[in-house]
Amino acid sequence: MANDKDFVVNGPVVVGKDTKVTVGSIAAGTVDLSTGNYFTDSPSGDYTYTFANPGNVQSFQIEATGGSDAVAETFSTTIYDGTSASLTINNGIDLAGDDGLTWIKCRNAAEDHFLFSSLQNGSGQTLFLKSNTTGAAVATNGVSQTATGFTVPVDGMVNQTNNTYVSWSFKKQAKFFDIVTWTGTGATSRAINHNLGSVPGMIIVKWYNVATDNWTVYHRGLNGGTDPEDYGIYLNVTNAAINESGFWNDTAPTSTQFTVGGSLNSGFGGGGQYIAYLFAHDTASDGLIQCGSYTGNGSSDGPEINLGWQPQWLLFKRSSGVEDWIMFDNIRGMVVGGIDPDLRPNRSQAEGAFLNYLEPNATGFKLTDANSRTNNNGDTYIYMAIRSAAAPAITWPTNIEWTGGSTPSTPAEGETDVYTFTTDDGGTTYTGIQSIDNAS
Repeated sequence: MANDKDFVVNGPVVVGKDTKVTVGSIAAGTVDLSTGNYFTDSPSGDYTYTFANPGNVQSFQIEATGGSDAVAETFSTTIYDGTSASLTINNGIDLAGDDGLTWIKCRNAAEDHFLFSSLQNGSGQTLFLKSNTTGAAVATNGVSQTATGFTVPVDGMVNQTNNTYVSWSFKKQAKFFDIVTWTGTGATSRAINHNLGSVPGMIIVKWYNVATDNWTVYHRGLNGGTDPEDYGIYLNVTNAAINESGFWNDTAPTSTQFTVGGSLNSGFGGGGQYIAYLFAHDTASDGLIQCGSYTGNGSSDGPEINLGWQPQWLLFKRSSGVEDWIMFDNIRGMVVGGIDPDLRPNRSQAEGAFLNYLEPNATGFKLTDANSRTNNNGDTYIYMAIRSAAAPAITWPTNIEWTGGSTPSTPAEGETDVYTFTTDDGGTTYTGIQSIDNAS
């Protein structure tokens, strides 16, 4: 024999005829071993595997790819350099087919925040809105949504040579994001239908055909989450939240409607033109977005927010006091133990890099600086968080005996790993090994 070892066979050796690969099914982390011997999956966030229906003797493999396709197809942060020539941005988001919002900000110079969607004027020109001003919508040529992103024109506001820009694209998607428009009637109460498919966590409204009206925000965390529909807060200024029935008519939104008061339904002669951006609050294990609130403690050991997953984009506002809005994302650099570059939706200023505001983790984020923008002692803050498409935190069954004695690493974002498992006692115990690391 090749290894010069003697061995004794005490019983018959049976080799099964069915040695082909059969792709099985996984549902919510449950690996049904009666359906096959090879399983593919894309776990994200906190993810737990369970093995079900094993044979008496069975070997199988799981091919796991880190990251969530659902997130990557719904939201994107993309950085680009201005060219002063027509420019196409491919971020993988189908904005032409599904519609959505793209928000653009110059990073290295003082320029307005520009927001656009499929909203157009009567001449077919795309309308830009500016989150840091009360200004009316601005018509521009050459901006369009595509099946893989968007295009920007020869435009000094969003495409100037020597300037660097960041764009955030939000696709219309149930339990994530929706856009609604309406014409004001002058009524002091009006229900507006939406297609978010869940109760909104945050609604941003702009009266877009006048140049003197603030951006008004509903957020489920206003007033500490107690009767938040009685309150509103402005996106374009630093003011604290105010109790004003004219915003939402003191009526809580539902999964199909939200209510506006007279302040957001002006007749204005021919009718005020309004647009609303609706963001969901989804606490399901596979949810993509959450909106919440917390109380600051004024410490570098600040509050820790449990989302159940790692965020890639965060928006904050001190709602109980005067302060800027502030936003972060993992592409520009939302990091652990370092400076977190920020932008402020209510200001035109360039990107700032001042503080280690926060640290993201596998289940949410922790505030790490005692500043008034995110963590002043005793103040209430509202936030919106979007899930990362990055590596999951996998919990394996406890009855796995891993080769080498330690649990292997989980796949990074976009990385594919293969794990091989065997049981010879009907699933009482399994041996496991990471048979391929980074197959992608």
